[in-house]
Amino acid sequence: MESKPIFIVEERKELMLSPNRDAHPALRTGHFLKPTATEPDPPPLVSTLSPPENLPINIRFNNWRRPTNSWTAWVDRMESMYELIWKRAGIYDAIKCSTFLIHKHTRLVLGLAQNWCPGTNTFVFPWGEATITLEDVMVLGGYSVWGSSPVLSHLRDQSLEVEMKLKKLKRAISEISKTTAKKADSCKWMEKFRDTGSDIEHDAFLAFWLSRYVFPRPGNVISKRVLPMAIGLARGVRIALAPAVLARIYRELRRLKNILDGLVPRLKDGNESDSIDLKLWAQFALVQVWAWERFATPIRPNPREVQPGEPRLGRWHKSPKLNLHNVHSMMGEAGLQLKWRPYSLVVNDSASYAFYGEKENWVSLEEDADGELRSFARCLMARELPGLNFVEKYSPHRVAMQFGMDQDMPGRVAPCNQDPEIAWDNYSKSLQDVQLYIPARLYEPCITARYAEWWASRSSNRSMQGLKGRSGVNDDLVPPGFQPKSLSVDTGDSNENDDRLTLGELLRSKRRRSAAKNCSVGDCDDCSGIHQTQSSYVKNVEKTDIEMGGSPMEPVEINRPHATAAGGAQRDNEEDTNEVGQRFTEGGLADENTGESSECLTYEMLVADLEARISKLERAVAERKARITK
Repeated sequence: MESKPIFIVEERKELMLSPNRDAHPALRTGHFLKPTATEPDPPPLVSTLSPPENLPINIRFNNWRRPTNSWTAWVDRMESMYELIWKRAGIYDAIKCSTFLIHKHTRLVLGLAQNWCPGTNTFVFPWGEATITLEDVMVLGGYSVWGSSPVLSHLRDQSLEVEMKLKKLKRAISEISKTTAKKADSCKWMEKFRDTGSDIEHDAFLAFWLSRYVFPRPGNVISKRVLPMAIGLARGVRIALAPAVLARIYRELRRLKNILDGLVPRLKDGNESDSIDLKLWAQFALVQVWAWERFATPIRPNPREVQPGEPRLGRWHKSPKLNLHNVHSMMGEAGLQLKWRPYSLVVNDSASYAFYGEKENWVSLEEDADGELRSFARCLMARELPGLNFVEKYSPHRVAMQFGMDQDMPGRVAPCNQDPEIAWDNYSKSLQDVQLYIPARLYEPCITARYAEWWASRSSNRSMQGLKGRSGVNDDLVPPGFQPKSLSVDTGDSNENDDRLTLGELLRSKRRRSAAKNCSVGDCDDCSGIHQTQSSYVKNVEKTDIEMGGSPMEPVEINRPHATAAGGAQRDNEEDTNEVGQRFTEGGLADENTGESSECLTYEMLVADLEARISKLERAVAERKARITK
């Protein structure tokens, strides 16, 4: 029996807006990561408290290591012998990244953390959501997002050779612990194994790397729990390190955010606070570089040119320190310049992915598919991240534009399961029969109109703090490029009762009209009177002005916005317009669950909706007359 294909990207027509420029909304086919919302949760609120420049907090980033000369020399020597094994195990770039020096910018990290939302594991900025994803950990950190086993799993191969190596490594830990160090000190470990040519030097090298640069523990010691992992990697076994690395980043950002939430309001009120010492164990260098890849100057330094074959993180090796101020405010203003897809671009004549083309494409992802495609698919799926004895929620559908997909309201996901083994079983499900959508390399993703309305609705959660009045919405509360022109339309009547109707009131009968979509010419109860109302309203609407100085707006063209210059995915305009009436009737202009209308929709959307409906009804009348004549 042939299996049914699985789609992790949903394709459908929606009313879309550009996130990067003020353009007319257009009905076109979009591509959305699942799940999209049927009953959306309230949008997360952005932090309004900017942390003071000097906080009484002393942060130690214990996983932000400065590479030593001895470590770099050890890496170079082992690379000459084990490069192919490292690439097979998916750790080559990650090991090379440990030799780069990324200068710390603590203010930048604190500015990011102030925008962290622990409930969604995303950064919530005034212009939208973004986050560190599995793709970032894979491209910037060099860690594999898939593998035959998770971290800390027992080796399936219990051969005599494996058991002997494990015993030797444990014995070495015991011997070092008996010295004056009184612990399995990592420096002593390097002295014991570096350049010895021992049969377990490679295993010891990887145990050092895992203990110091990937999953460090207090005391700067070699951890016994990474020994099985080191032995597996030394034999070329691919282990999914990226989920565990990202889960730790999420957890530590939550810790930092909780401390800032308690500290900043006190300082704003003029209350003194004792200095706080905080030790963080996640790879915050990736958090900082994530911001550098997306935000423009002055937040980031100028990247250097990477050498052929060098990991992308090398762009920021030894980048000069910046004197940053008001980072929190700068990020709030940077939405229009944000680089949503830095990894789709060619940098120094090389690209992060080979599968991106000049046009969009659908591919069938088989189990033996190319590793890049399999990795990209894992990055797109809302899952739980199995970490070191804990689990974190992963929600790429909230930041779909970071993958070149269009953004719709994010759907709900199940509560996070706290069992790492169950989380791994869900994370590592087979990708057999998955159909994967690959956007064009230079495609600029868009947002749906209902997403724009949903995001702007955060103002109601602030006691209308963000509203400027009936004529608009605070620009700080809308996604990039979306600027609602008005919340009301003047119908041309000039009586003293002010008969101006909101767009929501004009569209509130949408559900009733939708029920009549298959009616011919008003011969059913559901559509009685609609046709005459639409025709008369369109005549009057020519006289309407949007409340922005009295200047009328031009009707929207219902076609897809011009694609990017280098062959971004384009479709025939006729294809997009053939179903205009049907799409507007079936949904997209109002919340399907509540029946409430989109009060952030503009005048152009309304006119386009009415014109499309009338056009469809006129065609239906003509067809019916033709049948009667025959």
